[in-house]
Amino acid sequence: MPHDFSIVEYYSQQGRSRCGYCQSPNTSYSHGMTTERLTVQQYQTLIDRGWRRSGYYCYKPTMDITCCPHYTIRCSALEFKMSRSQKKILKRMIKFLNGELSVDEQKTSQNTCDHDIVRCMDVPNQLEITKEIKPSALNMEIASLSEENSSRINSAGNNPELKVSMENKECLDSKTIKEESSEIKHDLKKKSVSESGMILQKKAKLIRIERKRNKLLAQGKTEDEIKVIMLQRKNQNVGKTLEDYFNEISNCKNKLELKLVRTSPKSDDYKNTSRESFEVYKKYQSMIHEDKLSKLTYDKYSRFLVTSPLRIKLVKKMSNEMIDTLDQSAEVFKKYQMVIHRDAENECDKKSYFEFLIKSPLQDTMPENNLPQGYGSFHEQYWYNGNLIAVAVLDILPFCISSVYFFYDPAYSFLTLGTFSSLREVLLTQQLNKYQPSLKYYYMGYYIHSCPKMRYKAKIKPAKLLCPESYTWCDIDKCLPKLDVSKYSRLNEDLTVKDEDGNATADEVLILWNNKVLPFHIFKAFCADQSTEGYVDEFAKLVGKTCLKKMLYCIHSRN
Repeated sequence: MPHDFSIVEYYSQQGRSRCGYCQSPNTSYSHGMTTERLTVQQYQTLIDRGWRRSGYYCYKPTMDITCCPHYTIRCSALEFKMSRSQKKILKRMIKFLNGELSVDEQKTSQNTCDHDIVRCMDVPNQLEITKEIKPSALNMEIASLSEENSSRINSAGNNPELKVSMENKECLDSKTIKEESSEIKHDLKKKSVSESGMILQKKAKLIRIERKRNKLLAQGKTEDEIKVIMLQRKNQNVGKTLEDYFNEISNCKNKLELKLVRTSPKSDDYKNTSRESFEVYKKYQSMIHEDKLSKLTYDKYSRFLVTSPLRIKLVKKMSNEMIDTLDQSAEVFKKYQMVIHRDAENECDKKSYFEFLIKSPLQDTMPENNLPQGYGSFHEQYWYNGNLIAVAVLDILPFCISSVYFFYDPAYSFLTLGTFSSLREVLLTQQLNKYQPSLKYYYMGYYIHSCPKMRYKAKIKPAKLLCPESYTWCDIDKCLPKLDVSKYSRLNEDLTVKDEDGNATADEVLILWNNKVLPFHIFKAFCADQSTEGYVDEFAKLVGKTCLKKMLYCIHSRN
């Protein structure tokens, strides 16, 4: 079987499941498929058509009928502009690492961390479907890396440019976030609220300036000296880049080290740290999301956040170093799930961690462009003075870094690690762009307008949303007014723009059946019934013409 082909098993629409966002019991609809092997090029095409993966399972919300439409969101990393609040988060990290963050400041940060939301993986019926997968039908042997590729990966781990401290994602405290009213405010009222907010911001800025001025006067400085000092500080802040902040972080007294390790196939780095990652995952899910520990198994973790069908590369997910720290990662995962998601202890065991965050269908790919570790599925680990405190699950694709999930030890919530990790991933995208010019976007998963937990994503500027009808990218500032009116909306205002790639039929699909590859028009002549043709035609339109050229639709024999 050629290695540039993907293999999938389609499940059609998975409907009437419980929504993890609005909590409605039977209102979430999506289409799904399992993927034993998936090339990075095809996964890039899929996410540009609204698909996302969770472990080996890929899903696409049925946008026009699901209760909470999911809009794919991305940021152009090369055009990224930091906001004042984002700079404050980076400065707070610097103060913490230099031992200058007071207890009161930590408490204040802890109280405001509710706005630092975590990426939520709500995959309808995914667990039940993956339990039914027949390994023999989709199982494909993954070719081992050549000695040349392995040496490139290992040497990449020593690349100082990619080892800037810190990582990505968002912290979700669903108990403290109140649902915003869905009623549309009158334009005049919205304007007055906006203006009052601007006045408060101006007042706060003037107060800060006056406070600094009084402090300098107390030191005996003259008015002229104060003006010079204030101007110098202003110029320093204006010229500071995202990379400058992270360089400063890497030179602090206490060390925050970021390690990017491959998870599929499992690199040595991952194998050495998998237990630590799982423990962090359990803490996060149980404390932040209030998941039950009994449900946080290592198998579930691995299925969702480790296994991957993608053929890719970066810092091996299951390298020796990763395996050595597996226990630490799992422990952080457990803490995160228990504190942030309120999971029970038995819900965030090592098996759950492995299934959710380690397994990946992505296939290893070494591009001919000296990209340090290639494309694929990775964990970016945050190590504070030798202790694993956070893990970001990432896919490195030809055009982007795609964020899968992020979890952290709740003890460090005051550092606003969710937003901090997003900034780190924007920087990583900028760094990898130097090796691969086409890799210039940072994908943040889905944006759900009715979910307050998602609002932080719109602040990673410039952000764009994927139109669910034309599959073109639209500026988020122009999209938000449409979503205020209707939760589902065509975002591209040009009605002449059509989804040409989705104009596909069942006859363009390649069928994998009894270890044979057949065009569907031949297969249906002696095997397919009318219902099968309907499913295959639906599949063709959802994945598009581009994917169909290198994708095999698996159908089981009825023996």
